[in-house]
Amino acid sequence: MDSDLCEDCGAPGPRVSLGGMSLCDRCSDRRVAALTGYPELPEAPQPIEVADADGRFHQLQYRIWRAPTGIEVELEEAGVAEGYHFAVLGAHDADVGELVALVRHRAEQEIARRYLEPNPHRAGWIIHGDEAAGRLVWGEERELGGPYDVVVDGRTLTWEELGRALEPYEGWHFRLVLEDRCEDVRPDAEVIELVRPEDGQDLGRSEPEGRPNIDMVLVEFLAEQEQRLAPRTYRNYADVVSLLRDCMNSYGYQNLADAERSRFDDAYDSDDEAFVHLFGPEKITDNLGEFLGYFMIRKVMAGEELLRAAGTVTKKLAKWLGERDYLDPYGVDIAVDRGSAALRDLPRAEKLSRLLHEQACRTSINVHELSDDDYIEDYLMIERVEPGAIFFDGGVGPVTVTTAASDVAEAGWSVSIVLGRAGKSWQVIGVGNVYP
Repeated sequence: MDSDLCEDCGAPGPRVSLGGMSLCDRCSDRRVAALTGYPELPEAPQPIEVADADGRFHQLQYRIWRAPTGIEVELEEAGVAEGYHFAVLGAHDADVGELVALVRHRAEQEIARRYLEPNPHRAGWIIHGDEAAGRLVWGEERELGGPYDVVVDGRTLTWEELGRALEPYEGWHFRLVLEDRCEDVRPDAEVIELVRPEDGQDLGRSEPEGRPNIDMVLVEFLAEQEQRLAPRTYRNYADVVSLLRDCMNSYGYQNLADAERSRFDDAYDSDDEAFVHLFGPEKITDNLGEFLGYFMIRKVMAGEELLRAAGTVTKKLAKWLGERDYLDPYGVDIAVDRGSAALRDLPRAEKLSRLLHEQACRTSINVHELSDDDYIEDYLMIERVEPGAIFFDGGVGPVTVTTAASDVAEAGWSVSIVLGRAGKSWQVIGVGNVYP
């Protein structure tokens, strides 16, 4: 008999080997039920469609089958050679409906996340943030002894392509964690049990009466991170959270409504940390723009590592707040997007500022010999970038820069800069901050 057909019913694509026979899931389940007395498993639900972070829809089909270790429910992307795949393993007496709901929830959560984004400088991908997850699959050259490929965001990448996606993180440390293809949710496994909390019930978290303020939430967040992070990484988290507190206490009042501003003014007379003591965690997202777009650039002497940490920590904090219902999904999305942008742009902006400063130190232009028409000291927005040249708004350019500087510069960024014109090109004489 054709090995591509079930040896009981003739259905195509048998996936279970039982007693030396190739069987489809249904025929295998009937034989197991007859031998063990377990009830037969229900038919798999209809396929579902799930949208990813880019709005692309992925059709996934269920598979329900009885493995030797329990009931396995899978969701696999249909019509794609290597796409998304999710699986949970329950006990032999598990509620199949619960397993179906859980694997769907896992799929919707994961597909909604974005680990890759298009590389703005060349064809290919870069990591969106500081985390990526996927799975290993056989590469096209498997028969020739070639390497595995990886699937990230439902896309198959070679290891070379994954390496290029990691280029912005050159010099960073990484930790590779391998996980089983199937999430084990049997009660005797060291993982979560299939328990649905009652509406409004809070599991595993104790809070003071009433809604916690910003200070309480940040203390709780850091306490949890300290348990899971290496000491050096935790120090970065603690530093960023401390700076975020300082920013909110110094500038948060600017976003307050009149009644809130009155409360703040009264409290601030006796408490210079009144903002984080008065208001709840929903105010955090109101201040991330100020924190990432101004405070970390203008008020903090931060290197590239701390600037990257600012993006990483704000993303992690936002997701953590959402998981604990301290922030609504809309607020979480705003905060995560800002954290991702900061993680990507703040270190590059700091690098551009450093490169322009080094260039300014090498200039031979004498400022005192320049006419007013050949001298500019202003905040200018980058209009476009070419190799070795930057053009600012108002028709200022080309400004001659190193290729290293033009490689990291981005149209739309603002620069506090001093320029002097020599001949037909402008030279950098001095530079302040770069604001992405």
